[in-house]
Amino acid sequence: MNMNRLFAVVNPLVVSLAGSFAHWFISHQVMVLDVTGRRSGRTYRIPVSYLRSDGDVLCMTSRDGLWWRNLSKDVPVHITIAGSFLAASVTVVSDDDDAIAEALGLFCMRSRISAYFAGVGFDDDGKPRRSDLYRSAQQQVLIRLAPH
Repeated sequence: MNMNRLFAVVNPLVVSLAGSFAHWFISHQVMVLDVTGRRSGRTYRIPVSYLRSDGDVLCMTSRDGLWWRNLSKDVPVHITIAGSFLAASVTVVSDDDDAIAEALGLFCMRSRISAYFAGVGFDDDGKPRRSDLYRSAQQQVLIRLAPH
Protein backbone atom coordinates (compact mmCIF):
# COMPACT_ATOMS: atom_id res chain seq x y z
CA MET A 1 0.00 0.00 0.00
CA ASN A 2 1.48 3.39 -0.93
CA MET A 3 1.65 6.23 1.58
CA ASN A 4 -1.10 8.32 -0.07
CA ARG A 5 -3.55 5.44 0.22
CA LEU A 6 -2.52 4.84 3.81
CA PHE A 7 -3.01 8.51 4.71
CA ALA A 8 -6.39 8.54 2.94
CA VAL A 9 -7.52 5.82 5.35
CA VAL A 10 -5.71 6.89 8.52
CA ASN A 11 -6.11 10.69 8.41
CA PRO A 12 -9.92 10.79 8.82
CA LEU A 13 -9.59 8.45 11.82
CA VAL A 14 -6.92 10.66 13.40
CA VAL A 15 -9.00 13.81 12.78
CA SER A 16 -12.02 12.20 14.47
CA LEU A 17 -9.94 11.00 17.39
CA ALA A 18 -8.28 14.42 17.88
CA GLY A 19 -11.67 16.06 18.44
CA SER A 20 -13.11 13.35 20.65
CA PHE A 21 -13.04 12.62 24.38
CA ALA A 22 -10.26 10.08 23.62
CA HIS A 23 -7.90 12.72 22.18
CA TRP A 24 -5.39 11.91 24.94
CA PHE A 25 -4.45 8.82 22.97
CA ILE A 26 -2.70 10.93 20.29
CA SER A 27 -2.62 14.53 21.53
CA HIS A 28 0.87 14.30 23.03
CA GLN A 29 2.31 14.25 19.47
CA VAL A 30 -0.45 14.84 16.91
CA MET A 31 -2.71 17.82 16.30
CA VAL A 32 -5.04 18.75 13.47
CA LEU A 33 -4.43 21.84 11.39
CA ASP A 34 -7.39 23.33 9.52
CA VAL A 35 -6.22 24.86 6.24
CA THR A 36 -8.42 26.71 3.75
CA GLY A 37 -7.54 26.18 0.10
CA ARG A 38 -6.60 29.45 -1.64
CA ARG A 39 -8.39 28.54 -4.86
CA SER A 40 -11.06 26.12 -3.73
CA GLY A 41 -12.05 27.82 -0.47
CA ARG A 42 -12.44 24.31 0.92
CA THR A 43 -11.25 23.52 4.44
CA TYR A 44 -8.80 20.67 4.79
CA ARG A 45 -8.16 19.02 8.16
CA ILE A 46 -4.58 17.78 8.23
CA PRO A 47 -3.13 15.74 11.11
CA VAL A 48 0.48 16.72 11.80
CA SER A 49 3.12 15.90 14.39
CA TYR A 50 3.86 18.87 16.58
CA LEU A 51 5.84 20.08 19.53
CA ARG A 52 5.60 23.13 21.73
CA SER A 53 8.53 25.54 21.86
CA ASP A 54 8.67 28.95 23.55
CA GLY A 55 4.88 29.32 23.56
CA ASP A 56 4.56 28.41 19.89
CA VAL A 57 3.46 25.17 18.29
CA LEU A 58 5.86 23.82 15.66
CA CYS A 59 5.14 21.34 12.92
CA MET A 60 7.01 20.33 9.81
CA THR A 61 6.19 18.95 6.41
CA SER A 62 7.93 18.17 3.16
CA ARG A 63 8.64 21.08 0.78
CA ASP A 64 7.33 18.82 -1.99
CA GLY A 65 3.85 18.87 -0.47
CA LEU A 66 1.35 21.39 -1.70
CA TRP A 67 -1.00 21.95 1.24
CA TRP A 68 1.35 24.18 3.25
CA ARG A 69 1.35 26.75 0.43
CA ASN A 70 -2.18 27.67 1.50
CA LEU A 71 -0.78 29.04 4.76
CA SER A 72 0.03 32.73 5.09
CA LYS A 73 0.03 35.39 7.79
CA ASP A 74 -3.10 36.89 6.24
CA VAL A 75 -5.16 33.72 6.50
CA PRO A 76 -6.27 32.63 9.98
CA VAL A 77 -5.96 28.96 10.79
CA HIS A 78 -7.45 26.76 13.46
CA ILE A 79 -5.89 23.86 15.27
CA THR A 80 -7.28 21.03 17.31
CA ILE A 81 -4.68 20.35 19.97
CA ALA A 82 -5.05 18.37 23.17
CA GLY A 83 -8.82 18.31 22.67
CA SER A 84 -9.13 22.10 22.24
CA PHE A 85 -10.09 23.98 19.08
CA LEU A 86 -8.05 27.20 18.85
CA ALA A 87 -7.39 30.00 16.39
CA ALA A 88 -3.72 30.53 15.58
CA SER A 89 -1.46 32.88 13.67
CA VAL A 90 0.92 31.14 11.30
CA THR A 91 4.42 31.72 10.01
CA VAL A 92 5.85 29.44 7.34
CA VAL A 93 9.64 29.09 7.17
CA SER A 94 10.73 27.56 3.88
CA ASP A 95 13.98 29.35 3.12
CA ASP A 96 15.92 29.42 6.41
CA ASP A 97 17.71 26.07 6.65
CA ASP A 98 19.28 27.03 10.00
CA ALA A 99 15.89 27.63 11.64
CA ILE A 100 14.45 24.50 10.05
CA ALA A 101 17.42 22.36 11.15
CA GLU A 102 17.13 23.69 14.71
CA ALA A 103 13.43 22.82 14.89
CA LEU A 104 14.07 19.44 13.26
CA GLY A 105 16.65 18.75 15.95
CA LEU A 106 13.97 19.32 18.60
CA PHE A 107 11.63 16.90 16.84
CA CYS A 108 14.39 14.28 16.58
CA MET A 109 15.31 14.61 20.27
CA ARG A 110 11.67 14.08 21.24
CA SER A 111 11.00 11.19 18.89
CA ARG A 112 13.29 8.68 17.23
CA ILE A 113 10.46 8.04 14.78
CA SER A 114 10.68 11.65 13.59
CA ALA A 115 14.44 11.21 13.19
CA TYR A 116 13.95 8.00 11.23
CA PHE A 117 11.49 9.56 8.76
CA ALA A 118 13.72 12.63 8.37
CA GLY A 119 16.78 10.46 7.74
CA VAL A 120 18.60 11.84 10.77
CA GLY A 121 21.07 9.69 12.68
CA PHE A 122 22.54 10.30 16.12
CA ASP A 123 26.10 10.97 17.32
CA ASP A 124 27.68 8.91 20.09
CA ASP A 125 26.55 11.54 22.61
CA GLY A 126 22.88 10.95 21.65
CA LYS A 127 22.42 14.20 19.74
CA PRO A 128 21.13 14.36 16.16
CA ARG A 129 23.90 14.55 13.55
CA ARG A 130 24.20 18.16 12.36
CA SER A 131 25.05 17.12 8.82
CA ASP A 132 21.88 15.00 8.67
CA LEU A 133 19.79 17.84 10.13
CA TYR A 134 21.01 20.31 7.50
CA ARG A 135 20.56 17.84 4.66
CA SER A 136 17.02 17.07 5.77
CA ALA A 137 16.23 20.75 6.48
CA GLN A 138 16.65 21.46 2.77
CA GLN A 139 13.66 19.20 2.13
CA GLN A 140 11.41 20.45 4.95
CA VAL A 141 9.17 23.40 5.76
CA LEU A 142 8.75 24.66 9.31
CA ILE A 143 5.28 25.84 10.31
CA ARG A 144 5.24 28.01 13.45
CA LEU A 145 1.82 28.55 15.02
CA ALA A 146 0.95 31.03 17.75
CA PRO A 147 -2.37 29.97 19.31
CA HIS A 148 -4.64 32.71 20.65
